[in-house]
Amino acid sequence: MLKLILINQIKSNKYPILITISFFMIFYYIAFAHHDYWFEYDGIYFLGVGKEILAGNGHNIVSPDAPIGGPVLHATLSLVFGDAFVIGKLISLFSGTGIVFFSYYIIKNIFNPKIALVGQLLFAFNPRLQLQSVEALNELLPVFLIVVSLYVITKKNLKLSDIMISGALLGGAFMVRYQALAVIVAMIIFFLIRNKKIRINLFHGIVIGAFFLIACSPILVYNYTTHGVLLDSDTDFYLIQLAKYQTPEWHDNMEESIKSPNMNGIFLDFDLFLKNYFYNLFYHNPDRLFNFDTLGNISMIPPIPFLGIIPVFGGLIYCLKLKLNKNNIITIITTLTITTFVIFLIGDITIHFFMLIIIPFLALGILNLKNVEKNLLPLLVLPVVYFLIISIIPLYTPHPLFPILITAVVLSTIFFVKVIPKLLSLPLKSTRNRKIVTIVLISSILLINAGFSYKLFQYNLYDGESYGGLTDEFMSFFEEPESRIMSGDEIKKIGDILSKQPDIKNSYVMTRVLTYAYYADSKQIHTDFKSGMKNDTLNQFVTRENWSPYDVYYSNISSYPVDKNNLNNAAADYIIYDQIPEYDPNSTWYADPPTYPDLDILLDPTHPDIPSNFEFLYKSDKWGTVVYKIHR
Repeated sequence: MLKLILINQIKSNKYPILITISFFMIFYYIAFAHHDYWFEYDGIYFLGVGKEILAGNGHNIVSPDAPIGGPVLHATLSLVFGDAFVIGKLISLFSGTGIVFFSYYIIKNIFNPKIALVGQLLFAFNPRLQLQSVEALNELLPVFLIVVSLYVITKKNLKLSDIMISGALLGGAFMVRYQALAVIVAMIIFFLIRNKKIRINLFHGIVIGAFFLIACSPILVYNYTTHGVLLDSDTDFYLIQLAKYQTPEWHDNMEESIKSPNMNGIFLDFDLFLKNYFYNLFYHNPDRLFNFDTLGNISMIPPIPFLGIIPVFGGLIYCLKLKLNKNNIITIITTLTITTFVIFLIGDITIHFFMLIIIPFLALGILNLKNVEKNLLPLLVLPVVYFLIISIIPLYTPHPLFPILITAVVLSTIFFVKVIPKLLSLPLKSTRNRKIVTIVLISSILLINAGFSYKLFQYNLYDGESYGGLTDEFMSFFEEPESRIMSGDEIKKIGDILSKQPDIKNSYVMTRVLTYAYYADSKQIHTDFKSGMKNDTLNQFVTRENWSPYDVYYSNISSYPVDKNNLNNAAADYIIYDQIPEYDPNSTWYADPPTYPDLDILLDPTHPDIPSNFEFLYKSDKWGTVVYKIHR
């Protein structure tokens, strides 16, 4: 009987299962045939954090943007099963595959299987999700848990047990990545506004919040007993590096207070914070979702700027069942007028133009909330709350937006399956012709994404690859293919050279690339080669003699092992140097170029100013990277 039920389930779900299996097999092949070297800095960094915690050194560890759950999991599995690189890739691959699988059932909870199947294909063909599924990072496991929790919460007949499970899954995700906090806040708000049953809604909000806290309590207890805080995160660490608008006074004050994880950056200059916040909210972070001017995005159509906005908001119009009635027209005119006035009064139209789209739609959404399918509502609340919270910092990659990708996919799918045929009903009277045009449009988008994904994998998995524009990429198909070198090949070679040095396990390698130390099995001192004083000698630089307290702190928490409290007093035994990129005055807040020693003399091993205690070991013919041993 059970076997018969299982067979029937497979038959009725054969297409989503086939898509899921195909996704797994394709990217398993890529992960293990085209990704031989571990070059993902964050994955190696978090593995080191986990190892240090398991070794009992947690008091000297800080992980500024992620809880310790992921690092400890990866470190534990590597101790039990061996190769951490393989384990990292497998966790990413299974998580990405699970996300593709459950994306179908989330959409099926709300709409019909045909719409769900199209949505699953859009998810499976997302280039960034594909790339993350083969990289040994700490990104997709929490997204998988969030997606499963959304599957549970979007059921038509939601039970109390479903709410408990959803809260626990989000708590588990929070133990790996902090963005789950924004998701649980969104889910609590969903319960509070879903209908007029205030007491039941409040109870359900409390239940999901309680199970979230129970599930993530190990992290909270650990942080409090080890560091005296519930959240050992450091928003200021990213504000000082990534905030677009800074002043020298604010920057100096931030450097002095950076060791206190209490969001000083918000209150040191609140007007400056608001300027950065609204830049993040209405330009920088939406850019990662819709591609205003960056290829680092998770748009439905990633290589073409702005085009991904159309299906998302087109689908939203359909789901809100908007009509040109008196209330909606007044809302549109009023919000557009006020928003335009505010932008021209205190904003910048080149930066805040997205307000002209999002503010009217937000107002229309609130006004027409009753028209929305109740189990679609959590997916509409999620991106609003998520953006409001996460825009405290500018996102330097699109990966933190994966939890709201399901909303973008659902709305885009509705646009392609429901809205496009309606728009085609006037020029094309035949239902068959409308279906053909719709299928061609969806297939074209999947084909564009596949092509972009191909170039994205080339760029990330092979050295020397770049994107040269649509014309160049098309012409490259007719050119003689060159032999390609996998990314990390040269790093592995240098790591192997260092691994043969005496007592390398206890030696410190000064470099900005942690992977060298991973392959050398050494310790590492992180540097961007821009610290110290202009007239420092090379020996003063490698001993960090004149580095500022902030530069030392930043180096310590980015090194292996992490040394939050500067207990190790590390000094370099080796240095790996490659040329610092030329200073770009438009890329940073600095009024003047930063001052740091002239380290380029290291690129010439015969240079007379290289100290006698620097022993030349290796120079890369391809990249010009040089390696020196430092004798004391």
